[in-house]
Amino acid sequence: MNKLIIIQILLFAALNSVAQQITFNEKEFNFGKIDELGGAVSHRFEYTNTGDKPLILTKVQTTCGCTSPSWSKEPIAPQKTGYIDVTFDPRDRVGMFSKSIIVSSNSQENNVFTLYIDGEVTARPKPISEEYPYTMFDLRLKNTTVNFNRVLYNSTVQQYISVYNPTKANIKIEKDPANTPDYITITPKPSILKPGEKGLIKCEFNAQKYNQFDYIQFSVPILVNTYSYKLTFKAFITEEFSDKERQNAPELTLTSEQNPDLGKLKQGETATHIIKFTNTGKSTLKIRAIRNASKNVTYKILTPEVEPGKTGEIQISVDTNGHQGYQNRYITIITNSPKNQNVIVKLSLYVEEHI
Repeated sequence: MNKLIIIQILLFAALNSVAQQITFNEKEFNFGKIDELGGAVSHRFEYTNTGDKPLILTKVQTTCGCTSPSWSKEPIAPQKTGYIDVTFDPRDRVGMFSKSIIVSSNSQENNVFTLYIDGEVTARPKPISEEYPYTMFDLRLKNTTVNFNRVLYNSTVQQYISVYNPTKANIKIEKDPANTPDYITITPKPSILKPGEKGLIKCEFNAQKYNQFDYIQFSVPILVNTYSYKLTFKAFITEEFSDKERQNAPELTLTSEQNPDLGKLKQGETATHIIKFTNTGKSTLKIRAIRNASKNVTYKILTPEVEPGKTGEIQISVDTNGHQGYQNRYITIITNSPKNQNVIVKLSLYVEEHI
């Protein structure tokens, strides 16, 4: 065989050599469901050097501190196998997860691979003190405040408080009939809670009987083994209007300035302002409530109901004690008018420091 043919054969072999090449048996693994407190879980990804030269993994890195790898550090000979062990710590990782492991090697083809692990971490059981963080006598409760959120004026709504008896004796839960108003109904289910038993306190609220509007909050006592404790209730009471009510609705039109300037006052003085308005609608205008976030502002509704074409007044007082400089105070007039159910009035004043 002449030298030219030998050189051609060697060149062909060099050009078609696969050198180092990595082939994985799998690139993704699903752990399924694992417990948060069950400890770390691991999976081994195996690979083969399908080339004709030794294969070396130059770097293996993860995208999360909860995932750690270890791998074959020695060169892998052709047709031999190596491994990458991936360990995942589920603590504080509740829910679905998917993590990436980026593998770099000296493979001449596809020298960077990405492996994946995924699964779902199920939450550890909560201790009783965490699941039921509130106590009344020996009774444990998930909450002692019930927020009914938005409630229509003519409706009755209900919510439940979850309770648990962690003791070895029965616990009796009952309403306080002498101090429970007619707009709230409290029904323990069951009324006698046995040791280790869970139950509910059903709370029903009749907004129409309460007969107030906007943001409200009140407390009602319950008896736990004859001891009195308070439950707190919150709601935002509003109303909806039918098409007929909208066609014949009242309407509040301010006849005084909407953003009055009360001028300069000395610290400690009280400014008084009268908000005047007219009912320019077709039916009786009712002032449902006044929303006021400032403790130094008080009000008095002088005309709670105004017939069509008539005028009404609301008296606002601003106490300047403890304040100085420019002051702005906002009040919101809540009405039964679908056109302007909320009317905002801004009060401005300047308080001079008392010398």
